[in-house]
Amino acid sequence: MRRLWIGLVGVLWSASGLGLAQSLSLEAALAALPHTAEWQNAELTYESAMRSLEAAQAALGLKVTGSSSYSLGGSQGTSSSTSGQSLSLGASASMTVLPWSSAYDSLASAQRALERAALTRRDNRNSLVINLTSQYFALRQAQQAEALAQATVRLRENQLRVAQARYQAGQVSFTDFLSAQQDLDSARLDAASASGNLEIARQTLANLLGLAPSALGSLSSTPSVPSLPSTPLESLIEQAMSRRSDVLAALSRLQDAQASLASAQRDRWLPDASLSLSYSNGNSGSSGGGNTSVTAGLNLKSGSASLGTSIPLLSSATSTGTSASSWSLGLSLALPILAPSSDAQINSAQTALELAQLALQSARKSAELDVRQKYLAAQSALAKVGLAQSALESATKNLETAEARLKAGTGTALEVQSAQVSRQQAQNNLETTTAQAYLAWLSLHSALGTDLTTLTNPSGGNP
Repeated sequence: MRRLWIGLVGVLWSASGLGLAQSLSLEAALAALPHTAEWQNAELTYESAMRSLEAAQAALGLKVTGSSSYSLGGSQGTSSSTSGQSLSLGASASMTVLPWSSAYDSLASAQRALERAALTRRDNRNSLVINLTSQYFALRQAQQAEALAQATVRLRENQLRVAQARYQAGQVSFTDFLSAQQDLDSARLDAASASGNLEIARQTLANLLGLAPSALGSLSSTPSVPSLPSTPLESLIEQAMSRRSDVLAALSRLQDAQASLASAQRDRWLPDASLSLSYSNGNSGSSGGGNTSVTAGLNLKSGSASLGTSIPLLSSATSTGTSASSWSLGLSLALPILAPSSDAQINSAQTALELAQLALQSARKSAELDVRQKYLAAQSALAKVGLAQSALESATKNLETAEARLKAGTGTALEVQSAQVSRQQAQNNLETTTAQAYLAWLSLHSALGTDLTTLTNPSGGNP
C-alpha cells in the first residue's frame, strides 16, 4: 500500500469543518502532511535554491541593451564645416561564451546548492513522517492507557469492597483494609494523570496537522511488526554512503572547495586579455551621429563576448567633408607577475579544500556509526516485540484459567476481573513495543538515506 500524498485530505478537512469526529487512519494523517507549516517551509526553502539556480542560468543568456544619442550644435574649420542636429540609435548584445567564465562557476555552484537543498528537504520530510507517526501511536497508547486506568479503578473499587467486607467479618486486619484504600486512591490518581496525558497527546497531534483536537476522532491504524532488511549490515552501510544526506552534502561541499581552488588558480595565472574589432562608415568630417559603426569584443578572462552597433536616424548637418570608412583591430594583454592577494586566495582555497576533505571523512564515519546504532536499535525493538507477545499469551492463559475456575466454583469474579486487567495491560504493552519497533524501522531506513514518503506502510500490511 503506497502512501497517497495527494488526495485523502479532503475527507479529513471536511470532517474538521463540519465538526465531525471521524476515525483517522495513519495513511490519511500522512497524506495531510504536505499541508502542514513545517512541510511547506521545507518546500519553500528548496524553491529558493531553485530560483537561485534559475538566476545563475539566466546570467549565461544573451543580454541586449538599446541606446540612443542626440546632438545639436555646429563647428567651422578651414576645410569643412558642419551645423545642425543628429539622432542615432544603437544596440549592444553580450553573452558568456567561454567555459572558464565565473558565470559557469556560479551555475555549477548553484546546481550543487540545489542538490543539497533537495537532500535537506528529504531529511525534513523524513523527520516529519517519523514525528507524525510517533505522535499518532502516542495518542493511541494514551487512549489505551486511559482505558486501562479506568479499568484499574473499577478493579480497585471492587477489591476495596471485598476488603471492607472481610475486615468487618474479622478475616483481615485494618492494615489490609487501609492498603486496599490506598490502592484505590493511587489508581484514581493514575487515571487522572492518564486523562491529562491523553489530552496533551491529542493536542500535540492536532497541532502538527493543523486541526482542532475534536476533529481527530478515533485512530484506526494499528502498527504491525516490520522486518529488518535482508541485506547484510556491511552492505547496508555501503549503500548508505551513496544515499545519506550528510555524506552527499559533505561531498558536495568538497566539490565546492575544489571548484573554488581551481577558480583561484585560474584567476591567478590567466592573463587579462581582450580582443576588439570596430568598423565605422560615414562622413570623415562629421562628428557623432553621422557615422554608422559596429564594434565587437571578446574578454578572454571573463569569457564574455559583446557586439554593438550605432545607426544614424536623423542628420541635418551640412558638411564639406568626404565620405570614408574605417576599421580597427585591438588586442590588450596584462600578465599577472606579482599578485600577493591572488596567491593568498589560492592558499585560503587550499586550506578550505583540506577542511572539506576532513569533513567528508568525518561524515562517513558518523554515518557508519549511526547506521550501526539504528540497526541495533531496530533489532532490540523487534526482540522486545517477541517478549511482549509471550507476555500476552501468558496473560491470556491466566484469564482463561480464572474464567474456568469461576465456572467451576473454585474462583471468584474478582480474580477474573484482575486477570482481565492484566491481559489488557499486556495487550497495551504489545502495541507499544510494536509501535516502537515500527519507529525504529523508520529511523533505520532514514539513516540509510531512504525517502520515507515512498516506503510501503507497515501499519497497514507487510513491510
